[in-house]
Amino acid sequence: MKIGITSLKGGVGKSQLSMNLAVYFANKNYSVVIIDSDTNQTCSQWSGLRPENLPDVTVVGMTDAKQIRRNVGKLEEQFDIVIIDGVPALSQMASTIILLSDLLLIPMIASPADLWATEKFLDRFDEARTLKGEDIPSYFVYNIHDNRLNLTKEVEEVVTEYDIQALKSSLRNRVAYRECVAVGMGVIEYKDKKAKEEMMNLGKEIHTLTKAIAKWQN
Repeated sequence: MKIGITSLKGGVGKSQLSMNLAVYFANKNYSVVIIDSDTNQTCSQWSGLRPENLPDVTVVGMTDAKQIRRNVGKLEEQFDIVIIDGVPALSQMASTIILLSDLLLIPMIASPADLWATEKFLDRFDEARTLKGEDIPSYFVYNIHDNRLNLTKEVEEVVTEYDIQALKSSLRNRVAYRECVAVGMGVIEYKDKKAKEEMMNLGKEIHTLTKAIAKWQN
């Protein structure tokens, strides 16, 4: 199962979601690899800090789209879950991740800037879907989310008009997500109970989607 995580905007939590989702699946006894396509190599650095007594999450750095296309099939043979951590740009890499994904996740923050970036992303998404010749299961994932704000509600209302819908589960703005990166952990392995609960809920929702997609593929 190949899960692509991409967006045209930086700072929306692509690597955060990649790492925490990988940890979720690893703790469910799936073999997991993250393809770190960002030149910052955040996931790769996080992997180097991961304690040896925790479930293994393999991370490989591939910053070239051709390299990913050439190797993703081999990785899929070796691992149950392949997570592709994307880059914030309208680029060949973004198109490659969209085309390769069995499930595409698009992190976003409920803000006008993210809506503008999303509209550009949807144009690229439609191009990729046409090129692939079939639908690509895709969902927005709200990050740094506060559903008490009027702005959040306004953005959510706009998003309902898109072809791509948002997952029911979301992630709040919590220090735990940043602290976990520094110690090579995911929040479900950490001390913040609220962060653990919301990531477990998100993980379960995504896990259900992957099982449905796998059943459809077979």
